[in-house]
Parts: sequence; C-alpha cells; structure tokens
Amino acid sequence: MVQLSFKSSWALLPLLTSQALACGGPLPRSDDNTSEYPKNVIGSDTPADPATIGYNLNHFCLNVRNLTASIDFYSRIFGMRELFQLHVTEHYTISYMGHSHGGKNGTGYQTAEELNRDKNNAQGLLELIHIDVPDNLLPPSGEQPNTFGHVGMIVPDIEAAQKRLDTFPDVRVLKRTGAPLAFGTEIANATSLSPAVVAQLDPAERAVLLKTLDFLNSPLIYLTDPDGNLVELQPQDR
Repeated sequence: MVQLSFKSSWALLPLLTSQALACGGPLPRSDDNTSEYPKNVIGSDTPADPATIGYNLNHFCLNVRNLTASIDFYSRIFGMRELFQLHVTEHYTISYMGHSHGGKNGTGYQTAEELNRDKNNAQGLLELIHIDVPDNLLPPSGEQPNTFGHVGMIVPDIEAAQKRLDTFPDVRVLKRTGAPLAFGTEIANATSLSPAVVAQLDPAERAVLLKTLDFLNSPLIYLTDPDGNLVELQPQDR
C-alpha cells in the first residue's frame, strides 16, 4: 500500500472531491459559484510589510491548573525543557519551556543559560501560567469549545511516536495514527465542530466535511495534556 505524507495529502485535495461529495453532490458557495469542495487555495506571494521585518511567532501560552503536572508532561512526553519559573507572587507563577536549538529537540544541546539567552530569538516556546487558588476552573476546548484549538507537534516518525506513547499509561490518547475521526468527540469540539455547530450544517456539507477531515487527519495522533488541552502529533514531511 502506498503511504502518503501529510503534505501530499493536501496536494490530493482536488482528487478527493468526487469521493467526498459522493454522499451529497457539490456544495454551492455563498456567491453561487459552482466550484466544488474540498479545494485548497495557496496563499499569496505578496511580500510582508517591511515594517514587520524581525517579527517572529515566539511562543504561545496555556493557563494550567497544576504547574508541576504540566511541566512534567511536556518535558517527559515531548522533551521540552524548562527555561525558568518566575514566581510573581506567592500564588502566581509563569514558566517557559522549549526545545534546544531552533525548536527541534536533539539538533543541538543548549544549557539552561543558553536557552534563556536565546529566548527572544526562539520559536515554538510554551508559556505556562498558574495561579494557585482553591477554585480555578479551566474547562478545556475539547469539553467546552472556545478560541483555543490544540498544540501542534511535529515528530520525525509517527509510528515510533505512537509506540512510545503506548509506554505511558497516564497519557490519554484520543486518536491513534490511522484511526478515523468522528463528530461528537473532544477532537471535534476543539476544531470548531461541536454538536451545536454541526447541527447548523446540512447533511451534504457534513458528509464532505467528515470525509475530507478524516482523510487529512488519518496519519495524525491526538492526545490530551493534564488540563485536557488537545495536542496534535503530525508526521514530519521527508
């Protein structure tokens, strides 16, 4: 059987159209264009505003209920290292985590001092904010849909990553590589497809949506961190 990379899956989107639409036929656009879905529109070659030279997506932030558990998870499961913990007050702490040397673990070791030195030149850092109070309800997006979707990780070998995850009994895997997607799940909730939203789509569009997303997500793994946030593992394109 031919194995397709995640990147090649996007290239095959036009070929998927006839299969994906088999259940309901082509979907008209709001402007009555007869184009069929799914379709992939490549971004513009227009250069960015020169005023933004030097801008960089440096980090994203998660509010966590248990800082120790979150640091342990992202360190033990994904090899991230802690840059620092800033104890702002007795109950409020900020921590940063990252991979050595350019965002890919193993491509070059850095000491904690070097990681901190390069913090503002780094990419893919994770900021964790924790406030230690008795009542700190933080429902995850898989449970209560919000503007956060998931944390995305690239792994060099998705099958090896799956086998490694199987050795961690405390890690909750929602979808294994090769497993199908479905509506009404935590993954759907975290990807803007809660039951309330899906109910507003007609059956034909639901069929196209599920078939296409199922194809694109087939090689991926989804798991949750200690707070229930979705973490997506995507195979590296070789």
